[in-house]
Amino acid sequence: MDLAEQSVQNSSFNASSSQEKLVDFRRFDIQTLDILFGSLYAFIVCVGVVGNCLVLAVVKRTSSMHSTTNYLLVNLAVADIITLLWNPRTYSFAFYSSHPRGTLGDYLCKLFTGNGIIGVAIGASVLTLSTIAVERYHALVKPLTAGKLKIQFENVRYVIAGIWSIALLINLPDFVANRFDAKYGRCICPYSLESITDFRAHVLCTVFFLGGFPLLILGFCYFQIIKGIFFEKTIMGQAQGQEDDKSKRKLAKLLLSVTMAFYTCYLPYGIFMSFLTLSKRKTLIENQNSYTILLKTVEFLVTFSSFLNPVLYAFQSSNYRNGFVKICRFKRSVLPAKENSVTFNIRDFNEKQNKIFRMAEPRLSLKIPNLSEEC
Repeated sequence: MDLAEQSVQNSSFNASSSQEKLVDFRRFDIQTLDILFGSLYAFIVCVGVVGNCLVLAVVKRTSSMHSTTNYLLVNLAVADIITLLWNPRTYSFAFYSSHPRGTLGDYLCKLFTGNGIIGVAIGASVLTLSTIAVERYHALVKPLTAGKLKIQFENVRYVIAGIWSIALLINLPDFVANRFDAKYGRCICPYSLESITDFRAHVLCTVFFLGGFPLLILGFCYFQIIKGIFFEKTIMGQAQGQEDDKSKRKLAKLLLSVTMAFYTCYLPYGIFMSFLTLSKRKTLIENQNSYTILLKTVEFLVTFSSFLNPVLYAFQSSNYRNGFVKICRFKRSVLPAKENSVTFNIRDFNEKQNKIFRMAEPRLSLKIPNLSEEC
């Protein structure tokens, strides 16, 4: 009987001790996977920043590309540069042993080693892509009603300012919550495994407003654009000619590929964040290792999308591709827009004049007498 009671006590003690081990998360420690991801981040940061800076330079130096859509793509490039440079996962292993604590550590987490700035940049990217989709939808599918909703070139700066303001407001709770936790040895934010269940409402709302809702808008707009260009031919019927049709197709393909690339990289992160938010804390603690690996993988995909955009521009847009080549060769860009338009008008005038002369030539030959024969 005593042995039975002792065995029961031992089993209960072992159960209680195992529960105590599951009370909290383990302290953060640098692993081989962190160094591997750090190396990958360093590569895409270097190449991605250079590529996005080339996008800015091409649009700035090419007067014919000073349009609303290209300026919004410039805003997307700026957001990508911020995402790449302020990515804390690139430097986390370097700051692990020397990260300041206390108030200084908290402010460093809010502004650099946490997710505050990068969250604003990703929010600006989503809102920019949504704005481009809506603007293209009204310009191509609803041209008669696009006047009221079309973004005028002189007003695009205010639209961009509004995009960044909304992105900042949505991510404002992140700046408040970001802090350095000495217990876990790293910065803790609402999207960390250690605290995600405490910010369930904020995380789910952010995923919806920066993930689900924009995806519905983008899906509707590009579905209508693709249907009008490739199937119903309604957009092509409104075009001025073959060149206009071709340019519309290219622009639609470019914008669609950029949007698909972004959401292909972003959706796994949003879905995984929703899964973690709806999970129990005990489940997160028990599966900390596997969930940490998955979290680092989907976080890498989000940053990888900022690296992809210049590559897509180079492969799908001849304007950007030619601009990249000219900058790399240290050549001046194309002539200003006014000079181009003058040259284009003179060429058209000459072609029309030659056409008139060709049409009138047979008639003139009938009316002019053969002077040689008369002599």
